[in-house]
Amino acid sequence: METPLIVAALVIGAVWAIYLIPTVFGERGSASSINSTEEFDRWTHSMAHVQKHSAADLAASHKDQVLSRRRRTLTILGVLAAACFGSAAYFGSLPWLLAGLFFTSLVVLFVVALAQMKQRRLQRLKVSHVSERPTEWEEPQVKVIAN
Repeated sequence: METPLIVAALVIGAVWAIYLIPTVFGERGSASSINSTEEFDRWTHSMAHVQKHSAADLAASHKDQVLSRRRRTLTILGVLAAACFGSAAYFGSLPWLLAGLFFTSLVVLFVVALAQMKQRRLQRLKVSHVSERPTEWEEPQVKVIAN
């Protein structure tokens, strides 16, 4: 009864390690054998990419990547929770039920964190909205420095 729980914990640890270890130790595929010519070539390629695309296109592609990562994370957590609850019902096991509750709480925490991030973003946009800034026509054209 404890063996499936241990195997599940090891699988979860392995998945986390696959995604977290490269971010801790540097980018994926970055080797210490890259010379300055390859770095310069990579830099010029990225600069050419930036010149071809507008800032709005680059921001939109980054936003799409973030949204797809969030969807993927939410989907994986939901599938893990459903699988744990299904295993708990099939085996009649309390550890699988607890694992399902754990993954369900992770889903709830993730959704709450996303809601807080959205609320902070809306608050930030509300504070620095373009219409609230003074226009150049409202400012005097000639400023008096000394009397």
